[in-house]
Amino acid sequence: MPPVRKRRTVYVGDQRWKIQRNARLRDCDGKCDYKTRTIFLRAGLHGADLLDTILHELIHARWPDLSEDAVCEFSETVSALLDAEGFRQPDDHEE
Repeated sequence: MPPVRKRRTVYVGDQRWKIQRNARLRDCDGKCDYKTRTIFLRAGLHGADLLDTILHELIHARWPDLSEDAVCEFSETVSALLDAEGFRQPDDHEE
């Protein structure tokens, strides 16, 4: 039996976006669909990988004109800040 798909919504700016977990994505961990305002997150993501992907895709959703390099830089900066401030559990870190 396939896993239950989780769906949540979040406001990004003044737009309501759906968050679709356990998506069947290939070649990426996350994806923004601007037409349907849906953020898809690859099945099997957990811990730090899931949080990093959510941050990355939320930045894409909020600022769709940013380059991929800018999105990566910003999401990595936020992720490092969360680490430094203790928002992650020790077992969330990648090995």
